[in-house]
Amino acid sequence: MRTRGFTLLEFAVTVLVAAALSAVLLNRFDYYRDQAEMAATRQLVAAMRTALHVRAVQLQAAGRLDALRALAEDNPMNLLIDKPSNYLGEFEAPDPEKIGRAGWVFDARDKSIVYLLPNAERFSFGTARLLKFKVEFFRAPEQRNVSLALNQVSG
Repeated sequence: MRTRGFTLLEFAVTVLVAAALSAVLLNRFDYYRDQAEMAATRQLVAAMRTALHVRAVQLQAAGRLDALRALAEDNPMNLLIDKPSNYLGEFEAPDPEKIGRAGWVFDARDKSIVYLLPNAERFSFGTARLLKFKVEFFRAPEQRNVSLALNQVSG
């Protein structure tokens, strides 16, 4: 008399199918986590650029060119109302190994904002281990206006 239940072969096939589906699912979770991190990075850079532009226009309207030049040397994170939770502070020549975790830092030596990548080999911004942005003061030759820009520089 045959009892109801799985045979060993049916059980092995079920385990293999579940393992394959789990591998695909974990791979997708990893991909979407990386995509979310890239989106958050782009959003924060856009917020810093907007805050920088607003402050530059305020200073320019007030005729404070000296303060505009000083703003180019300041930490752009200071322009944000709320700093991101992964902002790690200001460092002199930040070393990712010494800091030990991913996040935003301000390099006081060269006045740049740096994003230390958790998975540099999977981040698609380039081959650098970090993303580096610097506030640059410029005057267009054909215009009288001066302005500031937060540009990505090589890391």
